[in-house]
This record gives sequence, C-alpha cells and structure tokens, in this order.
Amino acid sequence: MRLKTLNIYLPLIFLFFIILFTIIFRMRLINVPLERDEGEYAYMGQLILNGTPPYSEAYNMKFPGIYFIYAGILWLFGETDTAIHLCLLIINVLSIILLYIFARKAYDDWVAVAAASAFALLSMSYHVQGFWANAEHFILPFVIGANILLLSGLRKNRIRNILFSGILFGCAALVKQHGAFFGFFGFIALLILLWQNKTFDKKVYWKYVLAFMGGVFLPVLLCFFYLVYAGVLEKFYLWTFIYAKEYSSIQSIEGIKLGFIGGFQSLFYFASLIWIIAGVGFITLFFSKYTKQSSILVIGLLIAGVIGLSVGFYFRPHYFILVLPAAALLFGIGIRFIFRLFSSASLPIVRYFPPIFIVTIAILGTIAAHWDVLYQFSPARVTMTVYHQHPFPYSILIANIIKEKTSREDRIAIMGNEPQFLFYSQRRSATSFIYTYSIAEDQPLAEQFRLEMMHQVESVSPKLLIYTNIQPEWYKKSKILEELDEWFFDYAKSNYTIIARFEYFNIYDTLLITNPILLTKKPTHIFWITLYEKNK
Repeated sequence: MRLKTLNIYLPLIFLFFIILFTIIFRMRLINVPLERDEGEYAYMGQLILNGTPPYSEAYNMKFPGIYFIYAGILWLFGETDTAIHLCLLIINVLSIILLYIFARKAYDDWVAVAAASAFALLSMSYHVQGFWANAEHFILPFVIGANILLLSGLRKNRIRNILFSGILFGCAALVKQHGAFFGFFGFIALLILLWQNKTFDKKVYWKYVLAFMGGVFLPVLLCFFYLVYAGVLEKFYLWTFIYAKEYSSIQSIEGIKLGFIGGFQSLFYFASLIWIIAGVGFITLFFSKYTKQSSILVIGLLIAGVIGLSVGFYFRPHYFILVLPAAALLFGIGIRFIFRLFSSASLPIVRYFPPIFIVTIAILGTIAAHWDVLYQFSPARVTMTVYHQHPFPYSILIANIIKEKTSREDRIAIMGNEPQFLFYSQRRSATSFIYTYSIAEDQPLAEQFRLEMMHQVESVSPKLLIYTNIQPEWYKKSKILEELDEWFFDYAKSNYTIIARFEYFNIYDTLLITNPILLTKKPTHIFWITLYEKNK
C-alpha cells in the first residue's frame, strides 16, 4: 500500500521541484531587457490598448494573435519588461504542466516526469533565447492542450473534446503562422486514428472530422471578421501573405546551411545527453508496446515542430522552441526504455543504478553547461551573451532621452530595427515601418516599401529622428539601404540637429555624448545610436 501511494505522489513531488527550479531561475533573469521581437509585440500591444488595430500604424508579417496576447499582458500586469517576462514564466510553467499531463495520459508517470524536466531545461536554454517572450513560447500551451483534448476525445469518444482541440489548434495558428503546422498534423493524426478504429461507423467518423475542422476555423473566422471590421484586411493580406511569401524565399543555400548547423549544433552541444536519449526514444517509438494513438500524436508533434522551425529556412534560435515538446517527450520515452533494459536484473543496484545515473548526468550536465547564464551573469551580460552587438541593454537609456525631448503627442522615426525604443518611450512611430528589414531585403516589394516609408516620415515631420548603427563600418550594405541612408542623412541635415549620440562596444565600454562640439566628430566606437531633434 505504501509503495502504491509513493508511486502516485512521487511523480507529483518531482513535478513540483521542476516547477520550483523553473521559477527560481526565471525570476533571477525576469528583468532582462526586451529584445527586438518583444519590442515589436509590446509596441503593437500598446497600440491595441489605445484603440489602434494591428497593420494600420505598424506593419509586420506575423499573425495578430501574439499582438493581442501582449495587449492582454500589458493590460493585466502593466507596461513593463518585467510584466512581459513574468507572463513568460507563467506560460512556461503552464506548458510544463500540460506536457506532464499529456505524457502521463499517453504513457505513464515517469515518462511524464522525464519529459517535463527536459522541457523545462531546454526551454530555458539561452541557445533558444529562452528568457525572452518570443511568440513560439505562447504557441505551445495551445498545441499541447489541443493534443491532450485530441487524445482524450479519441479514447473516451467525446466529440466536444475534439471540437475544443480544433479550437486550440486554430488559436495556435493565430499566435503565429508557424502554429498552423501543428493543427494540420493534428488533423492528419485524427484521420489516421479514426480510420484505424474499426468500431466507428462513417457517420461518427465525419462528425469527428467536421467537429475538429469547425473548431480550427472558428477562431480563424472570428479573426477575419475583426480585420474586416477594423479596416485592415488589405494590409493584413499584404504583410502576412504576400510579403511573408517573399521573405520566405530570399534565404541563400549557404545561409540555410549555416543557420541550421549553427542553431542546432549549439543547442545539441550544451544538452547533448538529452538529445541522444531523445534519439533513443524516437527509435523506441516504432518498436514499443505503447498505443498507436500516443505514438502517432508524438510523431505529429515532431514533424510539425520541425517544419515550423524550417519555415523560410532561417532557423532562428527561438524557432527551435517549437521542437522542444516533441524532443522532451522522446527523452521521456528513451529514459523509460533504458529503465526497462535493466528491469530484469536480479540485483536492485543493477536494476536502478545505471538508468538513474544516466538521468542524473543528463539533467545535471545540462544545468552545468548553462550555469554561467542561469546563476552567474547579470541580466545585461546574459543579453549581450545571447544578442551580441544589438543595443537591447541600452534601450531604456535611449528611451529616457526620447521621453525628455518629446511629449506624448510627438512622433518619432527610427532608422533601424529597434521597436523596443517605441515601447519603452511610449511614443508613436512616424512611420508604419517599425523595421527597415523589409526595405533592405532583396525582394520585389522593397522599393515600394522604401518610397512609402520616406513619404510617411516627410509627411509627419517627427519631433525626433533616431539612427541606429549596429554593424561594423566594413559591413557592406545593400544598394537599397545605401539609398535609404542617403535620403535619411540629407533629410536630417536639412531639418534636424544632432542632440545626442550613444556609442558602445559592450556593456563595459559605453559613451553618451551630448556636447555639440563632440557630436560633430566621428564616433569612436564600432556601434552607435544618434538622436536628431527637429529644428524650431
């Protein structure tokens, strides 16, 4: 009786410590400054809270779900980076709990514990930019929750579970386009599992299929009606379909190779034993006695995650977050297989020591590989470790200068890719192009975007112009970017005066210049940000 009680509560005790570990280390770095994508989402969230719909005053190619999530975060917790990262902590813990529940339903308690521990560590890794609230983190609770409902709906013949599973898959797609692949493979898994179930007649089969499809399309249709009502459907289509298609086709073969090797190599190197055991779990998946339902859903999660990671072949570090639920589940399955290998041994030490030792080394080895970031480095140094020359640690300083020189009604224009300045300063952009990426890329819409941006800035005549230089002077700019620079400096010289320049190399080597004489001299650091004020 005691052993049975222990088997019930011990996995939950482990889950508690996994969550506690996550909270402790995420709380330590909860004040990391916003990075670029977070700045975009937060600025969009601010606009929504002020009654401005997405794709009107700010353009980007992501679906609007993440913008409304951020608007909700800012409304509930306040307009700070701490509030955003507190919500990330909550979402991450929710994903851990949901993954535990799914693994427990699909397999058993110990697979669930192993999967939850692996996911907690991998999703916190700085090699997936795990301490920043990228959209991929917010996709996962919808996806994992949808798989739980799909599995329980099939096992218990509950059509409403299938309906709600579809709704969650639809919501995952709206958070960001990458989430749509999970819904597609969830649908494929549903068709396969229904087809294999000989007890269903055709009427029941089609009811389940239609319930799932209806669930997926419900949030999508509601989003469509909102975009029509807000009058931004045309811009939404231009940016999330037409431009997104061009964006996904400009990556070079060399860039694809370097992106994948660089992204996965570092993630594998710092958690190698977890990935090796996950590989064992993947092989075991095809030969184990586990139910086909569980295996098909895990394979669907894996394929969807890999395709989501590979969209456009950019392999950004945070894209790897989409693969982590499947990798963690495979790690749990691999651990269970290792335990079974030794389960027939007569001596208890032979039965339990090798698998426990392997698990311990896998977990502690991964923690040790990340210990500098998890425990030693300051938030600013962690940010520089992950994002190198990008000016995220200095964004609040720049925003404070913007606040001092402007009122809430004034507009500013940023020549660069730093929308977090807009969020921190609580000032609106003079142009809807909060990034210059889309203008500088070698794609057919770049010239149209450049002309539109120039027209917007000149029409608004913003109070401040901000120019960001985050590339070394030997970095070769594209022809379009050179033309944009030429226009900017001519426009700034005719209408504005330099009031400040922030120069930096790293967090230990920075310089803020406000002296008018020194501002006429060339920057002495590799990276710099210049502020121009409109002439009176």
